Amino acid sequence: MDLTDLEQLFTYVASLRRRFLAKFRDLGWEEVDKNREATYSSMHDIFIHLLEVEDSYLHHDIPGKPWEDIDPASFKAFEDMERYDREVAEKAQAFFRDLSSEDLGKEIEIEGWIRKATVEQVLLHTFLDEIAHVGELIALMWQMDEEPPWTSIVRSWTTRPPRQ
Repeated sequence: MDLTDLEQLFTYVASLRRRFLAKFRDLGWEEVDKNREATYSSMHDIFIHLLEVEDSYLHHDIPGKPWEDIDPASFKAFEDMERYDREVAEKAQAFFRDLSSEDLGKEIEIEGWIRKATVEQVLLHTFLDEIAHVGELIALMWQMDEEPPWTSIVRSWTTRPPRQ
């Protein structure tokens, strides 16, 4: 995978996040912040984790800077979530502007990982982690009988599967 492909993946995920933020506003804060017993309790918490994944890997782990976990409870309104989303997207644009193709092969160590990984591997891991949580948000919306703002680029998969 080349640098342009990777950058496009992150640009795409940023566009998905904006769609989910708009849907969150439609649902209302109470629904978005409700504990749904998911990986990070609420859709609010999952979304903040999604942002934190990208923020921590791209802007702290890859460049070797310290990171402190973010408390999702510190985001008390949609405006707070939207502001953090914009910050992460802008930082990602700057990150990719400064990244070279040669940087993709550089090996780095990340605390908690069992081995060194290349920058390219970390970027792919980050993207896949974010997409997995987008899938979780989709499933939670289906459980609420809400149509998610995105489910697939494949037209035949754009509606919720029938309930059994």
